[in-house]
Amino acid sequence: MRVLRHAGVVAGTPSLVHRGVVVQGLGTLRFGSGCFVNYGCYFDTVADITIGNSVFLADHVRVLTSSHEIGTAAQRASTLKSESVVIGDGVWIGSGAAIMPGVTIGAGTIVGANSLVTRDCKPNAVYAGSPAEFRRELD
Repeated sequence: MRVLRHAGVVAGTPSLVHRGVVVQGLGTLRFGSGCFVNYGCYFDTVADITIGNSVFLADHVRVLTSSHEIGTAAQRASTLKSESVVIGDGVWIGSGAAIMPGVTIGAGTIVGANSLVTRDCKPNAVYAGSPAEFRRELD
């Protein structure tokens, strides 16, 4: 955690962050207490990322806050744009999932492995697929 603090990471305790995690950008990455971040996760902090308490991120989860406007044929990736991401308390995100800019994932939600989350997810639900779709409610 000492190394991650230099990259703008703020974390509650106790949290477990494995090696191989990349934090890239000038925004702030905030973790609540009791979080678990597995190997190879990537956090694009061009904008802020807020992660609640007791969130579990499986290996190779990507949380993205930036993209580009569509440019001309000479250069399609034009002006950089960014939007914050919020992940609620108790969320579980499966291996290889990607969370896109501007998304809010409601508390208690499960995101399936290799899912591409492009829209907000309501609380206490299961989302899966590419793009991720609502599958069912959780009690």
